[in-house]
Amino acid sequence: MNNETVTLETLIELMTHQQELLSEKDKTIAYLQEKLDYLIRQKFASSSEKFPSNQPSLFDVAPSESLPVDEDPDVEKISYVRKKRGSKTTPPDSLPHVRVEHDLEENEKVCSCGCAMKRIKEVVSHQYDLIPATFQVIDNVRFVYGCECKCGTAPKTAPLAPQVLPRHQVTPSFLATIAVQKFEDALPLVRQAKIYKHRFGVAFTDTTFSNWMIKASQLWLEALMNRLHALQLQSSYIQMDETTLQVLKEKDKKAQSKSYLWLRASHSPYPIVLLHYSPNRSGATAEFLLKGFSGYLQSDGYAGYNSVANQEGVTQLGCWAHARRKFVDITKSGVSDESSKITAKKAVELIGKLYGIEREIKDKPPDEKRVIRQEKAKPICNDIRVWLDANFFPAQHSGGALAKALVYLNNQFAKLIVYLEDGKLSIDNNTAENHIRPIAVGRKNWLFATSTKGATALANWYSIIETAKANNIDPFAYLTYILTQLPIYAKEGKKEGVDLDPLLPWNVSLG
Repeated sequence: MNNETVTLETLIELMTHQQELLSEKDKTIAYLQEKLDYLIRQKFASSSEKFPSNQPSLFDVAPSESLPVDEDPDVEKISYVRKKRGSKTTPPDSLPHVRVEHDLEENEKVCSCGCAMKRIKEVVSHQYDLIPATFQVIDNVRFVYGCECKCGTAPKTAPLAPQVLPRHQVTPSFLATIAVQKFEDALPLVRQAKIYKHRFGVAFTDTTFSNWMIKASQLWLEALMNRLHALQLQSSYIQMDETTLQVLKEKDKKAQSKSYLWLRASHSPYPIVLLHYSPNRSGATAEFLLKGFSGYLQSDGYAGYNSVANQEGVTQLGCWAHARRKFVDITKSGVSDESSKITAKKAVELIGKLYGIEREIKDKPPDEKRVIRQEKAKPICNDIRVWLDANFFPAQHSGGALAKALVYLNNQFAKLIVYLEDGKLSIDNNTAENHIRPIAVGRKNWLFATSTKGATALANWYSIIETAKANNIDPFAYLTYILTQLPIYAKEGKKEGVDLDPLLPWNVSLG
């Protein structure tokens, strides 16, 4: 009898253990299915995060559209809204306008009654026209003077103006064109070289272009980067993000391994966007880049920023867009269960209310923003906290993507509500993400950097271009200007101690 009892107890314990294992496996399979669904949607579906939480049903009839009482319900009425035709945009006044007049022949200016017709008005229509780029060669002719009496004095040669790359056949304008086409238009250097060869008959190589980019970065851009970095550290609010970069030739690393570009964006006193190449994603890089910084640091939930946030004088700020994104992904999932989708939709709805407030106050001064956030957004944040506490443990029991999303929201919540403290703070880290997006687009075309020098140059060029864009300056015009002026500033090798502030985007007038 005792043996039978022991056997039954053992079997029951074994069955219970097996059921627990099967339950865990089911959770793991469901989570992996959600991950696979997410990765497929990331690659092939739209990346929009718009969620029509307030969109009415197609079958709902608004009160204003209900039938009047005195109308006969048996009489069928057909109504429609006339579709608006597309309207042509008016060309901006900043573009040059060329007037081309179209007139009647002289014999057509006579009326059928015999009177001469008088011009009464003009009808103007617009067409966009493009004049192809002019690719030309500048012949620098220097005159040499010698003494006629042959006294032995050495001849004198007229000096060249300071050159952007001495002993290289490139002008500031050409360098700016190459840079903008690669870093702004995502056109790889090898493709640019082919264009110049086939269209203009000049046999450049991508290696030549790459060497020009690296040397110009080392000679001129790094000095400007150092000045921008010093100014950015004086800001009291910096947003950070990072993205991957493949570098083929790195010490002690395989070509297939990941390196990183770290981005810092600040808004005051002037917009500055800086990128930094690093062979890794270590938090030590964040500490190095923000050494001496004091103020608000906004980022996603990556733990690499925590060591900086723990420093005295630094307050870490979360990103509501990252928190919302995890719930949006669940609502779009083709494998998540309906209960998870309903819970995720509620999270998106609550966070959407915070964004609705931000849209209303986007043009208001910081002090007024803070007051409105305290009055309207803070109660919603409290509601989100209550909702989170109510759903957290049930979701952890079920597992899956919803559990992960709630864990992220819970761990980040204290950082997410920091934006309520100050009106200058943003609800999310989207400014930094918007500046890092051109890199993600370009990476699909130029794929990688060959060397660490190339990766550093790439970060420098992107920094200057994105900073120019943040200050509403055309990157090509700005690059052409500074690449012309920087050699003049550094004439006779006196680069150290030169005041570069007049060349910063907000001090330059390119009109």
